[in-house]
Amino acid sequence: MRTTFFKSLLASLLAAGTLVSAVAGCTPVPDQGEAAVPQQAATPSPTARPETQLLTELDRYNAETSIDFSVALYEHDTGQAWTYNPSGRYLEASLVKVPILLTLLRQATEEGRELSAGERALAEEMIRRSDNTATDQLYALVGGAPELQATYDRLGISETVATEIWGTNETTAEDQLRIATAVARGVDWIDPQLHEYAVTLLESVVPEQSWGISAGTLSSVAEVGLKNGWLQDDLLSWNVGSSGFVLGDGAEYSLVVLTAGTETLEDGIAVLEGAASIVNRWELRDSA
Repeated sequence: MRTTFFKSLLASLLAAGTLVSAVAGCTPVPDQGEAAVPQQAATPSPTARPETQLLTELDRYNAETSIDFSVALYEHDTGQAWTYNPSGRYLEASLVKVPILLTLLRQATEEGRELSAGERALAEEMIRRSDNTATDQLYALVGGAPELQATYDRLGISETVATEIWGTNETTAEDQLRIATAVARGVDWIDPQLHEYAVTLLESVVPEQSWGISAGTLSSVAEVGLKNGWLQDDLLSWNVGSSGFVLGDGAEYSLVVLTAGTETLEDGIAVLEGAASIVNRWELRDSA
């Protein structure tokens, strides 16, 4: 179990862009399993596990880093999905900004309207620049935790629970895979034009935040949409995550990598990108 959040401290740290939350757990020997994907008619049930060679590479990398990380992947064309270390739990941090965006788009769809100029401005600051002030405003505008939880429920998410202070909750790679795939492929409860808007935002994050699951891809063969999150726990260890989608020539997939336990943000990014590179090289091996 994680330690209890100190709400007042979290609120003040949120404004500064740094949160101190619960201790991130470690899984010394990761297990593997099948990942579930968003429940929609166009998404087949996953049946695959990581292929032996890829699993071996991830195991070797895990032994080298000694850092807790999880990976989840869903291949759009084959319907195959898998997770590496599916039991790992991590702070959601700014990854929550994507389901907050989906909540806004869901509400606009239900109301049969386009986004206002103000809503677009907040959404773009929240996703493209990961601006916390814009996120605070948009989270309040959509109705906070109850409305975010309604979006989680629509996606079939079971291990991630919306909280009053966004991003301070735990999540799993599988849950984040559901969110990433909802953006990549669309869902029937978001208007197609609003869905395209979400895709555009994830594909146009500012350059200084374009790290993460993009590692190991080649711009000439892959189009990447992503959102990153980073947050310290109660022991000041970093939780660093990246989720989104990669659209290559003949390879289209959703990808999530979550890490916990590094002393610095830079170390967390390095571990994350190392795992992402392994998966991307594997998935894009026939696209170069």
